[in-house]
Amino acid sequence: MSTLKTVKDEWESLAERDALSAILTDKTKANGKWSIEDFMRTGRAEVETVIGHLEALNCTPDSSRAALDFGCGVGRLTQALARHFDSCIGVDISPSMIQKAVELNQYPHCRYIVHSDVRLPFADSSFSFIYSNIVLQHMPRQYSEGYLREFLRVLEPEGVLVFGVQDSFAIGDLSSLLTRIRDLFRLRSRIKTMLQIGHADMEMHCLPEYIVRRALGAARIVDIQLTNTAEKDFNGNLIYLQRAPAAGYISKQYCIVK
Repeated sequence: MSTLKTVKDEWESLAERDALSAILTDKTKANGKWSIEDFMRTGRAEVETVIGHLEALNCTPDSSRAALDFGCGVGRLTQALARHFDSCIGVDISPSMIQKAVELNQYPHCRYIVHSDVRLPFADSSFSFIYSNIVLQHMPRQYSEGYLREFLRVLEPEGVLVFGVQDSFAIGDLSSLLTRIRDLFRLRSRIKTMLQIGHADMEMHCLPEYIVRRALGAARIVDIQLTNTAEKDFNGNLIYLQRAPAAGYISKQYCIVK
């Protein structure tokens, strides 16, 4: 079974070669073809979608307090959150990702931390908002469960937690299954080819709803949405779906109030 060190080593290798394409795997942007502005624009669009959704739920977090971006990468979402919160912290397992985030940062009230342990380096009730997307899916279940519990520990009372996970894999018919398997192998092959890293790969792990509920305990689940984050054309364009795909990964976004 993979350890957090394995996850760290994999993402460090990906980050050293092409951090932006490791985060958003658009094959037309591989090998350094992402412009910084286009890449960061996807973060602003994603955060605006999430904040708008929270407003519709009457579940807007306190903007005068701090926000946490877990698995921040190069700060794509952290800087976008900085437009809404008085303080933002991005945490990532990869030192190279954090180094790039610091270089790209444009907000004095954003800071970035390298951290590779399940126990987060923050006091209880430190944040009014925590956001994590396309992150927990790359960690073995034992670690993602632990992080969910940690999110609740560092979230302040009445604070809001929003996170996305891959819930399950729908097989569909045999033809759909074979197509999906081919797509997954092509994705992994494309990542390895475009980054030219023989040993780095992206693991995918599911976190079913019953396990999410177990990890969250007594926290109030306000909303669960199906999303498009596992689709090959996701590319930072977050969309809420009316129904789950017939085949492939089923992605869910949870909104939690402590």
